[in-house]
Amino acid sequence: MSARRLDFARTAAIAALLACSLPLTARAAFDVTARLSEEKVEAGGVVSLVVTVTDAAGTVTDPQFTVPSGLDLLGTSRSQQSNVVSGRTVGQVTFHYEIASSRPGRFPIGPIRVTAGRVTRALEVTLVVVDAPARQGRAGRAAAGAGAGGTSAPAGHAASARSSPRSAAGDVASLVLTLEPSAPVVGQACRLRVQLIQRANMSEDSQYDPPGTPGFWAETWSDLSRYESREGRRTVIVTESALRLYPLAPGPATVSPARGVVTPTPSGLLDPFASLAGMPVQVRSESLRVSVRPLPSNAPAGFDGGVGVFELDWNADRSHTSRDQAITARLDVRGVGNLPLLRAPAYAPNDFEVFSASVEDSLPAAGTLGRGRRSFLWTLLPRRAGHLRVTAPSMAWFDPAASRYVADTPPELDLDVLSTRAGADGEDMGGMPAAFRSHPARPGGRAAWPLLALLGGAFVALSAECWRRSQRPDASAAERARQREWLRVVGLARGSDFWRTADEVAAWIEDRGRPLLRVRETISAARFGGRTDREEEVRRILVEELGASMPPPIERWPLQAGAAGLAAVGVIVAVLSLPMSLGGRLAERAAAADERARGGDVAAAEAEWTRLWDEAPGDPALAARLAWGALGRDDVAAATVWTLRGDRREARDPAIESIAMRVRDAGGLVGAPGRALPFRSFEWALFAFLLAAGSGVTWPRRRWAVTLAVAACVAGAWFPLETAWRAGQTLAVVRATVPLPPTGVTLDSGQVVRVRGVATGAVAVQAASDLEGTLPESALWVLGRQ
Repeated sequence: MSARRLDFARTAAIAALLACSLPLTARAAFDVTARLSEEKVEAGGVVSLVVTVTDAAGTVTDPQFTVPSGLDLLGTSRSQQSNVVSGRTVGQVTFHYEIASSRPGRFPIGPIRVTAGRVTRALEVTLVVVDAPARQGRAGRAAAGAGAGGTSAPAGHAASARSSPRSAAGDVASLVLTLEPSAPVVGQACRLRVQLIQRANMSEDSQYDPPGTPGFWAETWSDLSRYESREGRRTVIVTESALRLYPLAPGPATVSPARGVVTPTPSGLLDPFASLAGMPVQVRSESLRVSVRPLPSNAPAGFDGGVGVFELDWNADRSHTSRDQAITARLDVRGVGNLPLLRAPAYAPNDFEVFSASVEDSLPAAGTLGRGRRSFLWTLLPRRAGHLRVTAPSMAWFDPAASRYVADTPPELDLDVLSTRAGADGEDMGGMPAAFRSHPARPGGRAAWPLLALLGGAFVALSAECWRRSQRPDASAAERARQREWLRVVGLARGSDFWRTADEVAAWIEDRGRPLLRVRETISAARFGGRTDREEEVRRILVEELGASMPPPIERWPLQAGAAGLAAVGVIVAVLSLPMSLGGRLAERAAAADERARGGDVAAAEAEWTRLWDEAPGDPALAARLAWGALGRDDVAAATVWTLRGDRREARDPAIESIAMRVRDAGGLVGAPGRALPFRSFEWALFAFLLAAGSGVTWPRRRWAVTLAVAACVAGAWFPLETAWRAGQTLAVVRATVPLPPTGVTLDSGQVVRVRGVATGAVAVQAASDLEGTLPESALWVLGRQ
């Protein structure tokens, strides 16, 4: 050995000794590994590159590397965990990269540089890409058999990839990938199925790993299902799982192969797979190539990637609120499509402040393409009081079934907003509702009388009948015309023509009870005996008799005058049936009390309203003012009582309706009975009048006339009967929160209950259809019968 070689060996030994003497942390600051999930893959397949950094002393940066031409980097992810090894904590950072291949070849990937702190490591891996084998053989027939016996999609709607044929694994079992639809558009909901087709008995530890889905947004896999199918004459067992996923970009996409391990078990001496019994056999499907179609370029405004068949529903949690209370508006998107990828549409209503937005999902079962729901919720605070319109957000999506974009905006909602301060929109001065000014109190007035309106309609119906009779044709007009013709002929005819006509006229006159024996003899002597000397005498007698027997024309004017009179009476009666609002001294006092309330002296105004109610009870507008005053004192029970009193005489009174919303917001009117048909007395009177009059107009058509007459009677009697029934109800209002023994249910202030009986100091009440109990009389405000 030469001196140079001895020097080199001595230097190497010294370096090794120094390296061994360094501390462990200096000798190996961290460890890096890089591996491929497969070192050999078919063209178009996808592999995973896993880079693991263990026990790094500093911050680990993302690995830096490039992929050669022929490979594509699809996606990356990073995870970190800690383990305890030999009593010390070891950290580990793992990087996953999905790499797709496009052509055969040998591709070095790297150098892969990883830096932790100040130390950098470099590694390199090699991927071999081979040509994909032809797709035919037993696996194809198995897939067809499984689809026939299972739940595969119809031909032309699903793409499938099967396991490689002509192998021990292919004879024992095969894996099939199926995508429905086979050529989706970007964002379309797809269903990926993995079928493990078993041709031999398998042990329970047989399993398979699902494929990778780079380029897709995927949800969770469904539970495994197992069923029998037919493959030619052979029965096979299919184990299936499905995944709902959505392509993210147009162009080619590849679902990586599914892999599994099956263990055949012997089933008898004639089992063709007996030699493989107990031996794990690896099965692997082919990669599934998918061509993702782009969406059309003519997307409308508001399109944000939604793909499917959807329908929109816009609703709110209430129809009225106050300026200091927010509402929750909800947009429900229902249908089949990429619901999880939908984002909340832009929403900025003019009259509301948007405070927050949230999302709720109700998706179909994993691995299915059923209907689901995605709800977007906004919290809205009104900027002003009054009657507002809650506009709905607009959405646009692509309908793959119709191959077109769809844009929709649901109808807007009505919202009544009450103000919480004086002088605001929707309120009068002093905080009074604006409806009080447009509907002043009229103590002593009354509601309409629909029964009187029914009578007025009956007069109009009789008027129509009289007019119809006056227009009937004159039955005697033809008779008078014939008599006039005879008069003309008798007066002008001579000779034989006269005597022949005279004989007819004389016979006609005798048929009417006027004997003309001598005239008939004279006519016979002239016609058959030639004695014509008495022609003028016979002419005179016949003309006199014809003139005396001619019927007079019908007089039409009495019927027409009667029709006009009946119509006038009907209209007058109908006008008298209208509701009456008295003015005078009581109305002036009510208006003066309103001005006091607007000026801030609510106590004096309320005292005057109470005196007016005692003098002339029943006016709904006056009851609404007393309810408003009670709300100002936070007396919900009293406000409920006054609202019920005002509602008993008239339905849908504007003043009562405006204050009833406030009472409900305060917690009152719970359990209050409503009207079966909420028409006002004026409307019932109008219905009764028009229906009764219509029955007379349509009288020749008896079926229609009778139907209208019955409906008129119902309309005329409904309101007074319902008002009497409501007035006869004995209701009570809970004064303050109190438990209802023996049920233990707590009744709140302002809740309405029905009175079933009154004993000394106790009242039996019914709060619901199946909730009854007894309360002390002091806890209730009993309305009684009014």
